[in-house]
Amino acid sequence: MSDIIIALGIRENVLEDVHILSRKSLDHPEVLIVTGKDIKNVVIEKASTLFIENNFILVLLDPPDDLIHILKTQLLSLKEKIQIILYYTSASNDFHKPIEGNIVVLEKEKDKRIKERVLNILKKHGKIMTDKGFQVLKEKIKDESILEMELIKLINFIGEKQEIKSKDVLSVVTETHEESLFSLFDALAQMKKKEALNIFENLLLNGLHILAIQGYLVKQTRLMLQAKDMEEVFKTGSEYGTFLKTFNKWKEGLDLKPSDKRQHFPYQKPFYAYNLSKTSQKLKRKDLVAFFDVLTDFDTKIKRGSKFDRILLEYGLLEA
Repeated sequence: MSDIIIALGIRENVLEDVHILSRKSLDHPEVLIVTGKDIKNVVIEKASTLFIENNFILVLLDPPDDLIHILKTQLLSLKEKIQIILYYTSASNDFHKPIEGNIVVLEKEKDKRIKERVLNILKKHGKIMTDKGFQVLKEKIKDESILEMELIKLINFIGEKQEIKSKDVLSVVTETHEESLFSLFDALAQMKKKEALNIFENLLLNGLHILAIQGYLVKQTRLMLQAKDMEEVFKTGSEYGTFLKTFNKWKEGLDLKPSDKRQHFPYQKPFYAYNLSKTSQKLKRKDLVAFFDVLTDFDTKIKRGSKFDRILLEYGLLEA
């Protein structure tokens, strides 16, 4: 498949580094990180498996050199099927590769690495960003794995303009994990159950608690049901500019003044509302209602006490 990646970083950045590396070649990678005594068993098991999903990525965290030498045959065989990453958190200056592969030295200071990535992407597309815009972007993006995706959205949003300002970032960039949750709904709408489960696993891997995922899903399902009710107002397939004019005009005529505006479609940020509207149009109302029922049922079971919260939510996703 490709050469083994030998990544040199630090323990604090393992998850973000792995996601950045894995997404260079795959949109929805299925990542397995193993360390210590588990390395040998997992490598032998995967090497003897006849069929492995082509989006699978195996990460060996701080593997001892002698173990890599013992597993060399299996690793060379595996790299033809899947992407393998050897990640070292405390490599010395005279580090020597234990096996043939491409060494990637990762920036250890988070602010510096984010700035370098932003500058490189903007330069590639002939754009610049104000200092205030960059500060807002940093505050919004806590998961580096979605940084490039959010920047591309910003670049498309400003169109012919050259400079990205803070107001553009506030209008377009979603809070961490929201983009993945939109992707989750898209996958469910297209009956791509395996892809939906992969997104769910990645959210957990990014440190999002399962109850937080359920909470996000409840909120978005409620908002999408509201957006579904407004399909006659917002034409299917309309561009953002057209949607924005209609949305603002419609909002001005409302007398609704809820205590918690976050729970109501008209009071979402326009670009967020646009994405909600687009996604809701791909789903049937009865399916949204059924999914909402699954989520509330999950909430009830968890509050009563359950050791199988993850299994229950996975089952709900499969049944959606």
